[in-house]
Amino acid sequence: MPTARVNINPETISFARERAGYPIGRIAEKMRVKEEQWAQWEQGEKKPTTNQLIKLAKYLDRTPAFFYLEDLPDEEQPLSEFRTINNQLLLEASPKLIKAIREAKRNREIILELYKNQGKKLEKIPSINPDDSDILSLAKEIRSWLDVPLDDQKRWSGSSTALTRWKEVLENKDIYVVQYPYVEVSESRGFALAESVLPIIGINSKDSSNARIFTLIHELIHVLLRDSVMINDELTEYFPNGQRNIEQFCNRLAAEILVPSNDLRQAFDAETEPVKEIKGLSRTYGVSTYVVLIRLKTEKLISKQVYEGLLSEVSFYGQSRRSDGGDPYYTRIVQKGRLFMRTAFESYFQEQITLGELANITGWKVPNLNELAAKTFGWPEEGSYV
Repeated sequence: MPTARVNINPETISFARERAGYPIGRIAEKMRVKEEQWAQWEQGEKKPTTNQLIKLAKYLDRTPAFFYLEDLPDEEQPLSEFRTINNQLLLEASPKLIKAIREAKRNREIILELYKNQGKKLEKIPSINPDDSDILSLAKEIRSWLDVPLDDQKRWSGSSTALTRWKEVLENKDIYVVQYPYVEVSESRGFALAESVLPIIGINSKDSSNARIFTLIHELIHVLLRDSVMINDELTEYFPNGQRNIEQFCNRLAAEILVPSNDLRQAFDAETEPVKEIKGLSRTYGVSTYVVLIRLKTEKLISKQVYEGLLSEVSFYGQSRRSDGGDPYYTRIVQKGRLFMRTAFESYFQEQITLGELANITGWKVPNLNELAAKTFGWPEEGSYV
C-alpha cells in the first residue's frame, strides 16, 4: 500500500522556511531528505507524508494546521523590528535565534491575554531622552524607579545570584525577560523589543553571568529609549573611544546604574594592589572586572597609564558558559521567563484557565506541574499547589 500523503498548500512550506531562516539545503539535511525532494514539496510536485509534515512543522516553528491554509498570512518578517548596534537593519539570523525571538513574542501575547482575563492593567514603561539630563541624574532616576537600594545589590552574593535578582527587578516592572539557549554568543548577546507595555529583553544563556547582567541593563536602556535592538557585536568597542553615540550612551548609563560613581569613589582603596582591588569591587557590585576598570578610569581614580597597564588583567565578559544541562525545571523557567510562568500559574489559581491549558501553556506535563510551581514561586517542593 502506498504511503499516504498530505494535501497541503505548497506555498506555505516555502513561506514558513524563509520566515524560519532556513536555506533549502540546511532544512533538507535536518529532515534527512534530498534537496530536490524538498524543492518538489515547495513547488507542489510532490507531497510530504503525515510524519514528514509533523517533523517539518516542528523545525519551522509552525503548527501542522498552518500548512493547510489556502492563503498565506499577512505576517511581518521576524526581524523587522530590530536594528543591530551598528545601526543596520537586521536582515538575517540563524534559525535558532529567529525561533527564540518568535517564541518570546508569542509568549508576550499569551501574558497579555492572561493579564486581560485577570483584569490586570499594565502601565506604560517610562521613556527617557538622552538629551534631557546627564548620565548621573538619569542613573539615579532609573535606580529609583527600579527600587534597587545599593546596599541590597551589594548583598547579592555571586554573579549568578546577582543576575537572578536583576531579572526579578525588571520582571517586577512588567518587563518580560527571557534567556535563549543554542544561539552562539558571537551572533547575539541580547535583544530588546521596546514596546511601551510589556517590553521584551532577551539575553543569551551561553554568556557568562557578568556579561548577561551588563547586557540586561544595557538592553533596559534601549527599552527606555524605545529602541528595539539586537546586540551582535563586542560592547567593549563602545566604551572608551566608540563613535556610535547611542551605544556609548547606553554603556555609560548602564555602567553608572550598576556601579554608581559616588559610591565607587568611597569604596575604592588606592593603597590596595590594583588587580586585587578591582576583583574585590567586581564582587561588590556584581559586574565584570573590565567594567570596574572603566569606571575607575572614567571617574579619574586611576591614571591612563595604570588603566592601560591593567587592561590585559581584566575581562569584560569572562568565560562563556555552556547552556545545556542543569535542573530541567529551572531551565524551562529561565527560558520561558519567570514572569511568563508566574502569570500562567496565577491564572490557573484564579480558575481563569484549566489544568490542561496550564500544561499546554507551560509546555510541562500535568504530573510535574506541582514541582514547576514550587520552583517558579520559590515554595517548598513538598507542598501541594496544583
